Order: sequence, then C-alpha cells, then structure tokens
Amino acid sequence: MNTATLILKTEGMSAYGLQTFDVHRRVSHFPTRSAIIGLLGAAKGISRSQHKALFELSEQLHIAVQVNKSGEKMVDYHTVQNFRSPVGKIQPGTKPTYREYWCDSEYTFAFSAEQSVILDLQKAVKSPSFTLFQGRKCCPLTRPLFETVIEESNPANALKVLQHGGQIFSDVSGDNQVAMLQVRDQTTVNPRKFAMRTVFVCAAPNSKIEKEVAI
Repeated sequence: MNTATLILKTEGMSAYGLQTFDVHRRVSHFPTRSAIIGLLGAAKGISRSQHKALFELSEQLHIAVQVNKSGEKMVDYHTVQNFRSPVGKIQPGTKPTYREYWCDSEYTFAFSAEQSVILDLQKAVKSPSFTLFQGRKCCPLTRPLFETVIEESNPANALKVLQHGGQIFSDVSGDNQVAMLQVRDQTTVNPRKFAMRTVFVCAAPNSKIEKEVAI
C-alpha cells in the first residue's frame, strides 16, 4: 500500500473547543480530532448531516497536529437560546456563556493515508466546497491551507521533517515521544457522540522538553 502525508497549515484566531455543557466554553490547547475532521469534511463538501461520510473519512486517516504557536487566550461573552443540558435535552430560555479563543495561534497538520485519499484531500483543500474556519465561524482562515505532501507513513514524523517547532499531538506514536494523553474527540458512527482515544505527545527535535526527558 502506497502511503503519503498531506501537510496543512493555519494561522490566526482559533477556537477548538472541549466538550462541555457548562457556562464557560473552554478551548483545547491543541486542535481536537473531531474539529479537524469537520474542517476536511467542509473542504470536501460533506455537510454535518452526512455523518456516515464524516465517520468514513475519519477512519481513513492517521492525524497529527503541531502547535507551532499557541497565541494569547481571550474570552468573549455570549447568550444562547434553547441550550442543551448536560443530559442532552434542549432547555428553553436564554443562558449566558463565556467562550474562549486563541489569538495569533499557528498550527501545522499532518494526515497520513493511502495516496488516492491524500490526492483527493489535496484537491479539496485547494478548492474547498464550503467556507472553512478554525473551530468557530468567527475564526476564518487567514492563509491557504495547503502546504505540501510528504512521502511518509507516520504523521508525527512527517511534521518533524518540516522542523517548524512545537509539541506534536498524534494518533500514532512518533520519534521523541514524551507523554500520552486520553482525549474524548474521536468521531464515532453515532452523531454527536465521541469516543476516547490515546494521543501521543512528541517533542520537536532538539527541543527543551526533549532534553529534560532525556536527563
């Protein structure tokens, strides 16, 4: 099987939110996998109602993201009507919420899959079907998504080749692994239901964290 890795890059304001029904809508310190799949789905013209197609896309990919620059966190005030309760029921009325964002963030994404899948994604991100944004609609892209394609089967290691700097969060283990996390952001066959997954944290080559772990 011929495998390649698609590299994408984003800059600017982002808001990859964590699962919450609280008043405070927090953001993750790295882009969530479900949001990344949604970004690719929008580029391919897959709507949210086409959940089977999103799930199938998710199953085809190994994903890694590198936080080149986290940026500065800001909080915005909102009111929400007919909000969803922690048990999943729609509640009438209006509820205040506080939403977090990252300003001046910078991420590099790697997607490893069969070459036919990568070629299809490359075409989609260069000419997306829907408007693309980073987590929320108020966070538009500020540069073209496409960066390059690398002949590499491991997305974490592909990001190291670029030497952009920053911690890498990956579906699969890569070189210079320093930690593992459990995160509930894996797209499942059921709409609005996410599964736990293991995230492998890898340090960039010659980074401070790698030296500390080696010691």
